Amino acid sequence: MVSFGYSQSFGLKLSGGLSYAGGGDLAKGIKGETEYLGADYSLTGEFQAPYLGMEIGGELIYYFGSKFGIGLGVGYSRHAKESAVSYNIDLVGVQETLKPKYSVVPITANLHYLLALSPNLSLDLTAGAGYYLATIDWDHRMDMEIMGYTGNFEYIFKSTKGTVGFQAGLGLEMKITSKAALVWTVWGRYASISEIKGDWTDKAGGELWSYKDSGSGGYAWYYDLRYGGQTYARVVFDTDKPVGSNFSDVRYAKLSLTGIVTTVGLKVSF
Repeated sequence: MVSFGYSQSFGLKLSGGLSYAGGGDLAKGIKGETEYLGADYSLTGEFQAPYLGMEIGGELIYYFGSKFGIGLGVGYSRHAKESAVSYNIDLVGVQETLKPKYSVVPITANLHYLLALSPNLSLDLTAGAGYYLATIDWDHRMDMEIMGYTGNFEYIFKSTKGTVGFQAGLGLEMKITSKAALVWTVWGRYASISEIKGDWTDKAGGELWSYKDSGSGGYAWYYDLRYGGQTYARVVFDTDKPVGSNFSDVRYAKLSLTGIVTTVGLKVSF
């Protein structure tokens, strides 16, 4: 018997909403790239990390009493942000465009505790663990104009990797019929992906040059660069660990999925 007062054993919840994730080293590297370029050039614009994203999901919950349930869920989230900076190097006009994107498929198992607040309103407390499968795309393009001639460089990196994470939250369930309820949920997620290994494409085109190369086995690396008396966070992609006399804290870059999700949806009981 669930807290709404009707006898059911299962509930199916479908929802969608917004998510925020800190991004970890990848976000720090995006911010650091703007600061690093700004140390030498007068910039227009700034690179921005994809902190905000969209989230959809579904969960099948088995209730084994009036208050407790076990849920198995699957979802999809996507974070993407395109931003650009432009500057001049003497007679050369440059625009750099960065398009980081990552999508996540979480497969979760949760314990639910339902607390009745009124005949039509319940509080759902939930916590559990999950497997988070992430696909990471990084597209960095540089367009240049030299005395009327144009050229461009573009580097594309793609990786898919999973990790174990944890989630916990609370929700409100408002009964609208004997077998349906509106749900609003806020929950936190803790997960991080490291040793990001993938495929890369390096290419150039335009009127000045043309080439293309690709390969696999590259990693995302993080390091702090000491330059001009300042320290800048950098993220690079290479098969080998970056080495430099002014490099510190060199390590595999981490993508942090840790953040907050809020969704609204519908739960149907049967």
